Amino acid sequence: MGVVAGSLVFAAWVNDLLLGIAVAGIAVALVACMLWAVPEWHRFGVGMLVGAVVATAALVAAFYVGGTLG
Repeated sequence: MGVVAGSLVFAAWVNDLLLGIAVAGIAVALVACMLWAVPEWHRFGVGMLVGAVVATAALVAAFYVGGTLG
């Protein structure tokens, strides 16, 4: 789920900066709710956060190294 969130953040950012900011805000809010809401969900929230950050970083690196993703 985190990888999907990170991929959506990157895809939105590439197409439109404001859309990317909005999608990133939604993803951060979702993770914050999971980390704050129920103690049993902390592992899931942290895993989702790590997955989102890693996926976004990998896609940004691939984009800048390769010039494009396609």
